[in-house]
Formats: sequence, C-alpha cells, structure tokens
Amino acid sequence: MMTAIVTIIIFLVLISLHEFGHFIMSKLSGVRVIEFSIGMGPAIFKKQGAETLYSIRIFPVGGYCKLEGEDEKTDDPKAFCNQKLYKRFLVVAAGAILNVILGFVLFVVITAVEPHPEGTPNTVNLPVVDTVIENSYLAETGIQSGDSIVEINGHKIYFYNDIGLYTDKFSENTQARITVKRDGKKYTYDVMPSVSETVYRYGESSVEVTTSINGIKETNVYEYDERNIEEAKKVVGQTANEKRLIIGFTPKSEAVGLNNIFVYSFHYTGFVVRMVYRAFWDMLTGAAGFDQVSGPVGIVTAVNTAVNTGAYRLVNILYLTAILTINLGVFNLLPLPALDGGRLFFMLIELVRRKPVPPEKEGMVHAIGLILLLCLTVVISFNDIIKLIR
Repeated sequence: MMTAIVTIIIFLVLISLHEFGHFIMSKLSGVRVIEFSIGMGPAIFKKQGAETLYSIRIFPVGGYCKLEGEDEKTDDPKAFCNQKLYKRFLVVAAGAILNVILGFVLFVVITAVEPHPEGTPNTVNLPVVDTVIENSYLAETGIQSGDSIVEINGHKIYFYNDIGLYTDKFSENTQARITVKRDGKKYTYDVMPSVSETVYRYGESSVEVTTSINGIKETNVYEYDERNIEEAKKVVGQTANEKRLIIGFTPKSEAVGLNNIFVYSFHYTGFVVRMVYRAFWDMLTGAAGFDQVSGPVGIVTAVNTAVNTGAYRLVNILYLTAILTINLGVFNLLPLPALDGGRLFFMLIELVRRKPVPPEKEGMVHAIGLILLLCLTVVISFNDIIKLIR
C-alpha cells in the first residue's frame, strides 16, 4: 500500500509540475490557456477563471494543459499558433525545464539531509585524488594525491560520478587516458584499470570485508552502526561477492555547506542529464541491450525498494524522484514525434524554412509517434514483468 501511495504521488507531482511549466510560461507569454488539469478522467472539482478552467480529476495519474490553437488554426490573437516562434519555443520547453529544476532542488535537499554518523559532517566527494590505492596500476603512474581529474578519454570531468560514467564499459585490457590538473598545469597518463574484488561476510554485530586489488588481499572488520543494523540482521551468516574494475584511488571529500551545496547539486543534476543522454545513445548504437530499459513497472519496483530501506527511506525516495524528474525532462526534449522535443524540432524546421510545417502534416507525424511510443511502453512493461518473474 505504501509503495502504491508513494508511486502515485511521484507520478502526480512529476507530471503536474511538467504541465504547470507549460501553464506558467503560457501565462507569461500571453497565450490563452483553455484548461489546466491535475489528474485525468472525470472532474471532481472545477473552477472557471477569467479565461482558464482549473480542474482536479479523479485519477491521480497525470494532468494536462490545454492551449488555444495548440493543434488547430484559429484567429484568436492569444492562440498558441499565432505567437512568435520564440514564445512558442519557450512554452513547449518550459515543462521539461521545470522537471530538471525540480531535480536540482531535490538534490539540494538530499545533500543537506542525507544521514551520516552523529558528530561527523555531511560530506560530498570531489573528482580529486586523496590517496592512490596500494597495489593498483595507478600507483605505478605519476598521479599524486591532490591531483584534480579533469578529463578521461576525451570526456570532461565536472563531478565525481562522471568518472564512473566514462569508465563503466572498461575491460581489463583497456587503458584509460586520464588528464589531471596539478599546480595549474595539466598532465596526461595512460592507466590500466585494476581488478578489485570484495567479499562481505556478515556476522551478528559486524561485517568482515576482504578486499583484493590485482590479487593482493586485505581483510578488515567493521562494526554495524545504528543506520544499518536492522538491515544487517536480515543477512547475518550470508556472504556477498563483488568484482569490478577500478581506476585505483579514493576521492577527496569536503563538508557540505552554503558555499558548495548549490554548486554540488548543480553538477549532480548535470551528471544525471549526461547519464540519460548517454543511455539513449547506447540504445541507438546497440551498446546497451533492450533488457536494460525500464518502464512504469520497473519504476514501481524501484519505488518499492526505496520505500523498504529503513533509515534511508526518505533520502532514497527523494533521490529516485530526482532521477525520474530529470529523466522525464530530458526524455521529453528528445527530437521524437509526440514529445515536446518533437514539437521543438518542427519549430527549428520552421526557423530554417521561414514558414511553419502545415499543421495537418505535423499532427500526422505526432499521431504516428504517439502510437509507436505507446507500443514501446507496452513492450517495455512486458519486459519489466518478465524480469520480475525471473
């Protein structure tokens, strides 16, 4: 029940906020809004404003903003179709932009309230080398503590998570070209990823962690703290194994404060935007399989996981909401028919041609795109169900 309630609230907030972006920009641009609705289906509340009908509908799974002249020609000077190109562009883009802004705001909140051991400051990781891990191949290069990582294989690094984004497809025989900044100068090194294997053995009050870097092992024991002791009780006596490739350093961190929380959240938002575009590109090029895509069913599964994470529940729900709202915003800006990005693409064509594409032709393209998008949603949902069964 809690999963269902949280899922409905997340979808309602994300979609309503998206439509509110169209609504508020329409009002600011002088476009007539016929109706602004929260929810779908039969109306349970209606209020007629000066020119806009405001409504709340029975099914809390969406919403819409209906504009005068959005899909048809009209002589109304306040109609969407009769506005200057830049105004129409802003109205269409505003929904997605507001979704991304929400993601930024949520990252600010998450960074500020994320649980941490009592008496210690909340910190964020930086793309700066703190210590080079012993026995890693990185230790054989000239990279030093304090070096700022500014580029990996030609990709700019703005944020610590960017490093994982551009090294997630490395193999043991693939070198990474890393550029660091030291004392105002840039240095470039070719680094072979190191093999890190970690074995977790969960006891009654502690977990034994054996870490192996390129085959050389080290074992440590960590006592459970109040944040994770309840979760740990569920896995007492079990063993978990994790093997991955690493560059070979631990990052520097800094305490969260007013001087950096907004910059950090901005970079986190930018990272998620890059991650979405990277995932979409991987799908187009075949680098990512179709089984890695999730739809509504997969989202519900993720919400269920977030809801059942003990002390981290609130942070995980906020984090998932931030990821989803940025995904919604970025996906809507892709130049695909039936999406906001598809409408923007037609506006760019209009800018080049100096005249708009005939509405009936554009409408046909969007209609076909909507059908294909609905079919894709069904296929992805079926795939999510199969993954759940497995």
